[in-house]
Amino acid sequence: PVVRFLWPTKIVNKKEHFDSMGGGIVICNHYRIQDTLIAATRLYKKELHVLAKAEAFKNKAKNKFLRKMGAIPVKRGEPDIEATKAVLKVLKDDKKLAIYPEGTRNLEGTEEMREFKQGCARFALKTKKPILPMIYFKKHKLFHKNFLYIGEMFTLEEFYEDKSQDAFERATQKVYYKMVETRKLCNEYVKEHSPKIYAKHEKELLESKK
Repeated sequence: PVVRFLWPTKIVNKKEHFDSMGGGIVICNHYRIQDTLIAATRLYKKELHVLAKAEAFKNKAKNKFLRKMGAIPVKRGEPDIEATKAVLKVLKDDKKLAIYPEGTRNLEGTEEMREFKQGCARFALKTKKPILPMIYFKKHKLFHKNFLYIGEMFTLEEFYEDKSQDAFERATQKVYYKMVETRKLCNEYVKEHSPKIYAKHEKELLESKK
């Protein structure tokens, strides 16, 4: 209730796309910590398995909370065997794993996404699990309505038998393009159902570029 009150967010296609999906990888753009709080309270019934930077686990209280929630610490910029094992177990147990493929937050609040890390594609290829794209319409503000648009599930099956580095790169590009498509669908939905919010957001984006 507190999260709903502070950051009211309309979730689109939850039943059709999220609830109907079994185990797999859920990817999303990343503005603030609220991205995870909203997902944890509105989408996941029991546990949220999400990749999080290892630094977030240094505080004892945060460490306890994050681990109880199901978060997996990842050492950024270096191989992390323990994190990889934890991720593969989640997916092999047919659970959902949340990943922010940009690897960091978009503090500017723009719609453009950074180049994706290859982790999502590698895990999807290793386990042959589907991927579900989600997009937050804009950066969260207290008491301002936002939207979380859930796109259609897809797979990387055309790359399953190709173990080359080029395949990982092309698979990652596909993941990126699917997120771009989901962004377009999200914008179209908001423009049709909440034109005032859409127009205000567009105005803010234009002013930020000046």
